[in-house]
Amino acid sequence: MDIWLFLLILAAILIGWLLGRWQPFKTSSRKPDSNLFTEKYARGLNYLLADDQDNAIKIFTDLIEVNKETIEIHISLGNLFRSKGEVDRAIKVHQNLLARPNLTRKQRHIAIAELASDYLKAGLLDRAEKLYREMIELNAEPKLAYRRLLDLYIAEKSWGQAVECAQVLFDMEEPGAGLVYSQCLCEIASDAIDSGNHRLAHKNLDRALEIDDQCVRASLLLIDLHIKTDNLAAAKDIFQRLVRQSPEYMGLYIEPAKKIYLRKQNKVYRKFLQNQHQLHPSTRLAMALLENYAQNDEIEKAREFLSDILHQSPSFEAFEFALRFLKSNPDQLGETWETLSRFLKVLQANKTEYACSLCGYESHAIQWLCPSCRNWGAMKPVKP
Repeated sequence: MDIWLFLLILAAILIGWLLGRWQPFKTSSRKPDSNLFTEKYARGLNYLLADDQDNAIKIFTDLIEVNKETIEIHISLGNLFRSKGEVDRAIKVHQNLLARPNLTRKQRHIAIAELASDYLKAGLLDRAEKLYREMIELNAEPKLAYRRLLDLYIAEKSWGQAVECAQVLFDMEEPGAGLVYSQCLCEIASDAIDSGNHRLAHKNLDRALEIDDQCVRASLLLIDLHIKTDNLAAAKDIFQRLVRQSPEYMGLYIEPAKKIYLRKQNKVYRKFLQNQHQLHPSTRLAMALLENYAQNDEIEKAREFLSDILHQSPSFEAFEFALRFLKSNPDQLGETWETLSRFLKVLQANKTEYACSLCGYESHAIQWLCPSCRNWGAMKPVKP
């Protein structure tokens, strides 16, 4: 029995209990109504037992008059409609409740929250936002309202409003709010860097690191910002701290390392790659080191290192590099090698490099907001 059927049966039982409790038809003048109520209730149960949920719901909905004793049942029926995907019917039930003048303050707040959930599921985001704002003004579960608004603004990529909600939740000491807060600040900073507003970017990144000093994304963006403004000393300081603090993201550090060291310090860059590959061996570090050897015409070093890689930790990237590297020797390559190289490139493009530690979602590129479970910072590098 699924949860939908179980809840519907429970609602039927509650309706029967309430009808028995009221007994509004004991007098002779109400006997026809009594028979009508009993007949409808029995028919509703028959529909339910026959697994005809649509007709059962219709009858039970018609049976229940909205009053202070049946409001909870109406809310439950509305929620059942929503859970079944019949959002329009859920909206009608909850709108009908809110139109009643006999609701208590608590009941009105519950009805507003449920109607907002209906709108959210229906994709009526403006209406949902308006109701969540109303909940905050009424002090009706404001933390829940801010959480829902935060999810809504993230979905709309309204980062300024998302930051406002995340900050409120952070101040309320909501678990996980700091992580979301810092990531939303990074979104604003990233857009600011792209538009050339370095001052705004710096302000948001500094705040992101105040909130979450372990935020890898904020540090990487700050490094990029310092490089763009020719402040290599500051970029280097943050880079070195980041390498010590979060070495598991080493694959993301190669590009900033190039920008920091390669201008005048090729030996320092190579030493960095060698040391990190020894400490945290990975395909990306190996490929970066091979490319560095090849670009500096150190062919023998490249051959030796490539041979070690292909024997110790073969990968699609290593084989693809080998084909390109050996292409200079026509005697060793032919059309087959070219075909194999293209094949390996396709496989490489589809290779999983990051996976969500919470839901398992896999991706070739880093995504700070998991597209599957919608958690920030949950994507982790996959070990080769």
